[in-house]
Amino acid sequence: MWDHPGPGEEPPRARPPRWRRALPVVVCAVLAGVLVFVVAGLHGGSGGTVRAADQAPRAPRDGAAALGVRDNPLLTSRAVLTPVACELPAFSGELPRLRAYYHAGLRCLDAAWRPVLDRVGARFAPVRVTLIDEPSTRCGALPPAAEATGLYCDLDGTIYLPYGRVLDSLGVTTEAHLATLAHEYGHHVQQLSGILGMANRELDAYAPGSPQDHELHRRVELQANCFAGLFLASAAGRGSISAADAEAAVEDFRNWVDSDTHGDNETQLRWARAGFAGGTVATCDTWNVAPAEVR
Repeated sequence: MWDHPGPGEEPPRARPPRWRRALPVVVCAVLAGVLVFVVAGLHGGSGGTVRAADQAPRAPRDGAAALGVRDNPLLTSRAVLTPVACELPAFSGELPRLRAYYHAGLRCLDAAWRPVLDRVGARFAPVRVTLIDEPSTRCGALPPAAEATGLYCDLDGTIYLPYGRVLDSLGVTTEAHLATLAHEYGHHVQQLSGILGMANRELDAYAPGSPQDHELHRRVELQANCFAGLFLASAAGRGSISAADAEAAVEDFRNWVDSDTHGDNETQLRWARAGFAGGTVATCDTWNVAPAEVR
């Protein structure tokens, strides 16, 4: 589940997060065919619900209208990301240097996205990244290494990319790391703007694993690809990210594994390219396009 608990509430710990129980949102790195989960904690409090596998779903509604994403200020403002000159250290697979590279990348992502989020009235909060191999998260344990590279947890504002898994999955190709970090930050932008909360509420309308459930996941994930493209365009040819580096990172989305929850390779690449070429955040509105556009 994507929603934060209410003030002062802790998510129930007796169950795994509903989002993972239903169907995880994943980022796939083709170099090892491994997955990255995007997970949030269960909604706490008396108003929270847990969807059991055998629970009858409510009648499906029109996704965009029911979610309210159509009116989300982030997508209707036609805002443009701030051009940024990222000063990144030399890339290396060595743990201290890779950590420094990620931390510098997040500072640059903050600089590009914060003005847009401020403009639409979203409360900004930075996201952290950790490369600890056996992390403890508020969203629960990481899935086994054979199933996932890591996870993004909104309850503690952290992207978890365990070091061993990251190297096995992404290798030491700069573009793969840039694409993954920018995509994961895209989920953070969705969380801060309320899009993930809206999508989470819509999940209750659909049976886990149903075509509608898969389509909703694809709309979330493909938008994160597009947000990654927006960032890469804002940084291309400035500072440490050359135009060639940025384009290679966008093209890396072609390598991500086909998935019912992400779309096929060409669709994943097309949305990343749309962000890279489109200019405005409205370009990344995956909610008001036909299902064929998010297949």
